[in-house]
Amino acid sequence: MILVSEDEFGKFDENSKSILVRNRKYHLDPSIVIDPGDEIIVQGKRFIASEFQPIYFGKLIKRNTQIISEIDASYIIARTGIRPDRDVLEIGVGSGNMSSYILWALNGSGSLTIVERDEENLRKALDNINEFYDTANIRVNLCELKDFGSDRSYDAIIADIPDPWDYAEKISSMLKPGGIVSFYLPNFDQSEKTVVSMAASGLKHLETVELMKRRILVREGATRPASDDLTHTAFITFAIRRSGIEYRI
Repeated sequence: MILVSEDEFGKFDENSKSILVRNRKYHLDPSIVIDPGDEIIVQGKRFIASEFQPIYFGKLIKRNTQIISEIDASYIIARTGIRPDRDVLEIGVGSGNMSSYILWALNGSGSLTIVERDEENLRKALDNINEFYDTANIRVNLCELKDFGSDRSYDAIIADIPDPWDYAEKISSMLKPGGIVSFYLPNFDQSEKTVVSMAASGLKHLETVELMKRRILVREGATRPASDDLTHTAFITFAIRRSGIEYRI
């Protein structure tokens, strides 16, 4: 169970009957039962109990890298068509935030294969994921992408690596015809090089986007935009794998 407010989040552990807020643990009376919608006041701060959703994952985990924002992650899920029974490849796991959205969309079926070259990143990401998900359908590979081999083709691939143009052909070869790949890139140059590399790899560029979320602070008589929101997270490039069959009409 998650505890939510406008600007803070916490966790309720049913087994230990404890609440974790601001890295401090509070123990409750063992007879207390907390259900979604219940209000919990912690040191004067009001929280509402909620079932877990992936948007809370990034608010509660220990981050070892910058995470993919919730608006970016949600659009990636929608644009790549990830849903139950899909087989998904994630290249570069970071702190596990994108993995959380993928697992949520898979809903216990299909599979998530992770390729990560940094052992510490992988360990921390799996620790984070294990807090909220059954990891039975996760396959983990600690290696460089160039050394990764797979006997399956994937319905969708999410790549968060600095030089995807060097691997466009390899990524395309692992994607099912009609499958979508998403590249998460910080700057214009990386986006351009990635799109240019697609022509010889069997991928067709669909779109490159930049997504921004603007929060509004709603206060009586003083409603205004939040002043601390990020104006740029990354550019997201999407491409589809061509089958090689062509019809002219």
